[in-house]
Amino acid sequence: MKTILESIDTRYGTDNSHSFSHGNTLPYTGAPFGMNYFVPQTSHTDGAWFFQPDSPVFQGIRLTHQPSPWIGDFSWLLLTPVTEEISNPDIFHRQSSYRPNESIFQPHYLKIHSNRYQICTELTPTTYGACLRMTSQRSQAIRLIFHSMANCHFRKLDSHTIIGSLSEETCLTKLPLTMHICLRFNHPIQSHHFLEEDFVINFEQSQLQFSLATSFISEEQAIDNLPREDFDSIKEQTKLAWESYLHRFDVVHQGGADRRMFNHSLYRLFLFPQTFYELDAQGQEIHWDFTHQTIKRGKLFTNIGFWDGFRTNLPLLALIAPDVYHDFLEGFLNVYKETGYLPKWLSPDERGMMPGTLIDSVIADAASKHLIPDLEEDFLQAMLDTAEKEDSLGRHGRQGTSDYQTLGYLPSSYHESVSHTLDYSYSDFCIASLASKLQQEQIAAQYLQQALHYQNLFDPETGYMRAKNQQGQFRDQFAPYSWGQDYAECSAIQNTLSVFHDIEGLKDLMGGQTAFTDYLTKLCQDQPFFDVTGYGYEIHEMSEMANAHFGQLAISNQPSFHIPYLFRYSDKPEYTSLLIKTLREQAFHPNWQAFPGDEDNGSLSAWYIWSALGLYPTCPGKPFYDLGIPLFDHLRIYLPQAHKWLDIYSHNNQPHFHFIQATHLDGEVISTVSHEELLAAQRLDFYLSWLPTLSSTQE
Repeated sequence: MKTILESIDTRYGTDNSHSFSHGNTLPYTGAPFGMNYFVPQTSHTDGAWFFQPDSPVFQGIRLTHQPSPWIGDFSWLLLTPVTEEISNPDIFHRQSSYRPNESIFQPHYLKIHSNRYQICTELTPTTYGACLRMTSQRSQAIRLIFHSMANCHFRKLDSHTIIGSLSEETCLTKLPLTMHICLRFNHPIQSHHFLEEDFVINFEQSQLQFSLATSFISEEQAIDNLPREDFDSIKEQTKLAWESYLHRFDVVHQGGADRRMFNHSLYRLFLFPQTFYELDAQGQEIHWDFTHQTIKRGKLFTNIGFWDGFRTNLPLLALIAPDVYHDFLEGFLNVYKETGYLPKWLSPDERGMMPGTLIDSVIADAASKHLIPDLEEDFLQAMLDTAEKEDSLGRHGRQGTSDYQTLGYLPSSYHESVSHTLDYSYSDFCIASLASKLQQEQIAAQYLQQALHYQNLFDPETGYMRAKNQQGQFRDQFAPYSWGQDYAECSAIQNTLSVFHDIEGLKDLMGGQTAFTDYLTKLCQDQPFFDVTGYGYEIHEMSEMANAHFGQLAISNQPSFHIPYLFRYSDKPEYTSLLIKTLREQAFHPNWQAFPGDEDNGSLSAWYIWSALGLYPTCPGKPFYDLGIPLFDHLRIYLPQAHKWLDIYSHNNQPHFHFIQATHLDGEVISTVSHEELLAAQRLDFYLSWLPTLSSTQE
């Protein structure tokens, strides 16, 4: 059965705090990859954590662009329906209680009933806006209050229309950003006034319908972006838009598995990146160019971090939605054309966060799967420029480019130098891969050599990747359990394994396959200890690893995502399926505490989906998938690149069968599968067993 959209509750993973994450998600109602999302606000005093699923407080519906509480929001607007005359500007004085268990939180439909005002509010979204329907159960006249921290201006365009703008600066670059908004009502506006900085619109009617749309281009564009159909028609159109993606997965026989977490993960997969371009009156794609403060032609997307997304969700979109994936790459290329650098973390423009330039992986992955033949030459130049130019502000491209090129590593004077070095060497492999495909052999050879720079930080005495100073000396007082300082959101234990492109070379450094196996086994068997020295305090990722108790396998965060699949390269390949099934069952829960850690940009959801498929892209940029253990007895996935369905079967799929006896692709025994083989195949069969095979290998 294909996913029933109405069965998805968007509140999974929304029970969070600053110090502990169960996903750090928001219950977005919106169109797939929409420009705006809509969330009920329950608190105006908790900053980025403005929604709690069990809080029975309704302060209004927030138009939001917040991809993560750690990134924060921009161009947000809170809309509160009331029936009383509100004289105090504090949001506390206008809020109402509501019943969370009687509300509807779906991807395409939101319904909230205000107890204080007895107003039923319904919302259904479009890519650029939404339609809303409000009904006063007491037949009282409805008022709307609009609140934002931005500099807001509103004016009445005609008897049924309000035009507004929200002006502010982007977070780091301090560049001007204006979001225009248009609201068109089905009843005439009786009056409007300001409540200090907030804007109030009064109506005579107790039933109200209206459409809204936003634009980062102009007032006229906001008007053009308005939904033209009625509420129910928009709801059906948005439902079809969601189903066009969700229905590329078909659970034919789920067996004894619970599919609620799978369905929710599919919803999360199609949220990011968000659309940041619009269509003008001629249907041409246009967007706001931050760098030059003007309108440019072409696509643009935002709210995406490549350190988060390159591992799981972007490779999954490459497989399941190559059409929109190509659009994303077009938009990312436009960022390079306007800034001179490929993006690292967009929200809305470059935030300069997290190590590496891991969009290189996304590009190489797309090229290796023949998804962007028209963009490959432009992207190679963009990758080279981003790798070789140094931004004096340290926001774009690579930090310490000249030091990295001279020394063959980033020295310890740079924050998170080990993580940067390993990520740079992986990016160098990705550049070499694309250069080789384009027959630029000199470039390929240079970057393939640089792809071995990770070896410069391996300490054979301790067996870990360690930071070095300019003179090539390892940092003193090394503690493998210490997070931060030299490592991004992990310790040396996890970060040492961040060599995706040369696992065999890493094994050689460690002393061979047996030593590699021992390292992985110790990591899983170890206690979830951590040392806060690098950060100076306990960050939430440490807390989540310790509470999950999966040893040092911190599946709650990105550096550990691929570790279970590394056993496929060890003396104990059967441990991969054991770990995957255990993590799938113990770390993910279909409720408000859904995820073991931050669900950044869909990355943790995509990890779960890959685990349900029985496949994993251990090294994006290489067109191969490692094998895991499927969740369902029979799952079909649609592969648009091949215009066909692939059937994935799990035989003997018992709760206590944690091992794979054999895997067949169209009847042939396999131990890994290429992208091309997957596209050409009709069926993939996994045969499960209670105990591993006698040879302790999986074919």
